[in-house]
Amino acid sequence: MALHNFNYTYEFVGCETTFKSANDSTPIVAQVTVDITAVDKADDNQSMTIRSTRAINHCHLQSQDLPEDFINVSDITEDDFINWHNDGVQTADLDGYFTWQIYGYAEMDGT
Repeated sequence: MALHNFNYTYEFVGCETTFKSANDSTPIVAQVTVDITAVDKADDNQSMTIRSTRAINHCHLQSQDLPEDFINVSDITEDDFINWHNDGVQTADLDGYFTWQIYGYAEMDGT
């Protein structure tokens, strides 16, 4: 068979923070958790929701002043969190993952 294409929705679940450094207790987002729901574009009866947590790289902030565009944790929107979670995630990778999870390996293998 073949790779299926999905429509995706994302729901912010939560985040964890860490201190900027040992000497600065400014909270920095360390990881973001979202629920991802995939609905097959060809068959909307086929869907799946997973919970995904991704670490946010903040190492560069530990040894320098906070940038002017730094957003305090209390001011971060759910869309910001979702965008940070999804940074670098390709739709094709998600399509492959959800095809495999919903339809099985044979669907991915083309047999």
